[in-house]
Amino acid sequence: MKMRVYKWIAVVLLAVGMLSLFGCAKKADNTATAPVTPAGELNTATKLVVGHNLNYFPIIVAYEKGFFKEEFGDKVEVEIPHFANGPAQNEAVTTNQIDIANMGDMPTIQVWGNGVDIQVISYLWESPKGYSMIANKKSGIQKLEDIKGKKIAIQFGSNFHKALLNIVRTLGYSENDIEMLNLQKAEGVTALTQGVIDAAVLDEPQRSKLLARDDMVEVSTTEGYDKIMVVAYGRGEYLRKNPEIVARYLKVINQTNKWIAGNLDESVQIVAKFMGSEDLEGTRKYYIDKVWKVGVDQDLVDALNNTIEFSLDQGFITKQLDADDLVDDTYVKLTGLGQ
Repeated sequence: MKMRVYKWIAVVLLAVGMLSLFGCAKKADNTATAPVTPAGELNTATKLVVGHNLNYFPIIVAYEKGFFKEEFGDKVEVEIPHFANGPAQNEAVTTNQIDIANMGDMPTIQVWGNGVDIQVISYLWESPKGYSMIANKKSGIQKLEDIKGKKIAIQFGSNFHKALLNIVRTLGYSENDIEMLNLQKAEGVTALTQGVIDAAVLDEPQRSKLLARDDMVEVSTTEGYDKIMVVAYGRGEYLRKNPEIVARYLKVINQTNKWIAGNLDESVQIVAKFMGSEDLEGTRKYYIDKVWKVGVDQDLVDALNNTIEFSLDQGFITKQLDADDLVDDTYVKLTGLGQ
């Protein structure tokens, strides 16, 4: 009888010891996920491929300045392919071409809603003012209430789409009270300047370029109407197999954000050159319009749940989801930033 008790105690002590050694990863809702095992047993990837759109400053600067190389040496090669938009990144994730994607909440929720194994691991940036509604003065739109019956360009299924509908509903209007046209940014700008449409929801650098004209007016920003942000999400398989690599990636992004804040002129030149742009002022405005940060919080979870409800309402996803299951603070905590 005593021997059985001793054996039972030994099993309990062993289990406790294993938990102490491995630690237990947590999601944003503090429910346990798979244990993070020691670096020697995982983190065997020799490559980390990070997708990005537009002027995503810390990713580009860290790559061009060699900060990734300083962190990983020759053990992990970091690649940063550029994509035209979020859906293009989503496709690359589903075919295992990239490991970490950086994009708006709309395409993030759509790929997750389609059953792809991903986890949101951090903000890339958030923008309090986010997007602006720019109107052609000939449209007669001087305030938001004037948009009733007007033609407004957005990209269907995008953050711009969600922001516009949030504005419409806040005004007490319905979708039928405006005419939404599905146009890409460049198409929307052209249609707006030619007077084919009345207004468009845009961000930098198109916003500043249009407002430099005498025939355009900023009707409103999206401040107070929507939380505009870009998040970083990773492929579930890569995250689980390489938690230390992912955490070290986030550490580099965090350190690069600090470096950029103290070296903005050089950073603007680096990003503009990398993106093949000569518009230094537009590149700068894209940066200063945003708060660049590494981390996850309840505001992020709440905003993603809002996007889930919008996506359900619009038919972009077909089942109810909970962002608590999508946001995982494991990797931020491994950097020491989430403690």
